[in-house]
Amino acid sequence: MELDNLKDIWHDLSQKDTHQNSDEEIVKILQKRSQSPIAKMKRNLLLELITVLILYSLSIGYFLATAMGRYWEIALLLLVVGLGFIIYYHHKNRLLGEMQCVTCEVKSNLEKQLIMLEKYIRFYFVFGVVFTPIAFFAAGFIVLFKSPMQDAAGWFTGSKEYIVFIVIGLLVTIGSYFLNKWYIKKLYGQHIKKLKELLFQMEERE
Repeated sequence: MELDNLKDIWHDLSQKDTHQNSDEEIVKILQKRSQSPIAKMKRNLLLELITVLILYSLSIGYFLATAMGRYWEIALLLLVVGLGFIIYYHHKNRLLGEMQCVTCEVKSNLEKQLIMLEKYIRFYFVFGVVFTPIAFFAAGFIVLFKSPMQDAAGWFTGSKEYIVFIVIGLLVTIGSYFLNKWYIKKLYGQHIKKLKELLFQMEERE
């Protein structure tokens, strides 16, 4: 196992008082592209970016083309969120890159950067949970108020439509919480846990 190998290297080399060499050996293991938790998070983040660019581009194009751009506000909302994710990607990807710093002291560098990484993850989770229902209701009301009069009149005169809309919104809100929780744990949480275990084992071996 990679973690066992890393523990042995840390222990053996620390006994020989070759701290610099131990750092180099540990970094080599962390940087193995196929096994490193950091590398996996970077790949997941890149996959997220590609997915967002494709889905948001198609969605923005759809709303701009629908009824000759009648729902351009939704397209603008998606564009703002998409640009925000690109900024988030840039900062988070740079942070993950710093965690793979070859010249840094491995243990202290990982400890410091893990704290920042967890802040990014928490922000991402909270934003996803809060923004999803806001976007749903905002898009719904935009469509409602910009629909042709005969369509909108049916909404204004019927309470069932409102009830269905609100119920769906509540389901989306609840679902977004659990979906985001599972999604973030799958893409990042398990890898952060591995890094924490790694740091814990380093401390035990010192």
